[in-house]
Amino acid sequence: MKNFLPRYYHLVLLSLAVLLALASAAILITQFASFQNSFSTAAGTSKGSGDSIPTPSTNAAVAVEKLKRPPVWTIREDGASPLVSRPYLLREGKLIDPMEGTEPLYPPVPNQWLIGHQLDYTDVNILERDPMHKGFTVREEFEAGTDPNNPKQFPPLYTKLSYADADIRKSNYTLEFLGEEENEGRKEYMIRPFQPLPNPAKGNRPDNSARAVVKGTTVPGAHFLKVVDFIPKKKTINDTEYDVSELILENTLTGERHALVQKSTSREYRKKNIELVESVTFHYQLAGAPQEDITVERGKELILGSLDKNYTETYKLVDFSANGILLNKGDKTFTVKPSPSIPAMPTPSQAKTPSLAP
Repeated sequence: MKNFLPRYYHLVLLSLAVLLALASAAILITQFASFQNSFSTAAGTSKGSGDSIPTPSTNAAVAVEKLKRPPVWTIREDGASPLVSRPYLLREGKLIDPMEGTEPLYPPVPNQWLIGHQLDYTDVNILERDPMHKGFTVREEFEAGTDPNNPKQFPPLYTKLSYADADIRKSNYTLEFLGEEENEGRKEYMIRPFQPLPNPAKGNRPDNSARAVVKGTTVPGAHFLKVVDFIPKKKTINDTEYDVSELILENTLTGERHALVQKSTSREYRKKNIELVESVTFHYQLAGAPQEDITVERGKELILGSLDKNYTETYKLVDFSANGILLNKGDKTFTVKPSPSIPAMPTPSQAKTPSLAP
């Protein structure tokens, strides 16, 4: 034994090395089999879940076409962008979100109406703007129910008319009923004007002479007044009987009736004054345009145009009333009211306007 180890020492070491190598190989083979089983299990799970790794494309033409058609950014209704939020307004020290709440920034126009019509609600003068240069402000479009961004929609053009009492031309006819007379079997009623009127019997020269009128005809020199009735009346005043018969005249332009009491010596007697409104001078002014004065007579037509004159409306002056001037368009009647007094402008301390929040 003593001679065996020294003699075969190198063989013993080689045998030990071979055994160690075989043991290491066995361990590696076992671990590789376990890793392969784990990988197969993971691959099966991924395939079952439906997820897959896309295959990278190397087609340059496809990539170029995709670059030519980039995704379109859809603008949000609240005005926000990918990097900036929708605007807030600073009013009386408070931040206001125009998209929420019910308090209008510019009464009486609701915030949602401004937003719905793509109007800049950060502009403190937005209600006085005319986005399409139609001659109407945003406020007027809102009141009329029209779209300020539609160039083919207009509020009624007559709403841009105004007038004052001094713009109305009137004529006064003061008449006296002198009584009735018989002439060739017919009754004639004698009327005398207090102011000179054209007299057809004298070449239409104005004078104050009496004129004979029969029922159903007009008063010479006042063609708009027609005799429609005669009502006999008597009245006792201070034990004296007076003839207070009435001659009924009708204004053929307005349908209004007037009673002329027969002239007498009674202190109660008064001349009859009849007023006729003959014409009016309207002031027509569109937003952004100078004022235009238009004189129209009763019964005549009035043509109004838009700012660019491409749109017109035709009205007829049909009557004057206590509430205003009546215009007719088609089968509808409109009233132009007298201009009210100009309200006082608010002082800078009274005016409150919102500002865009930083």
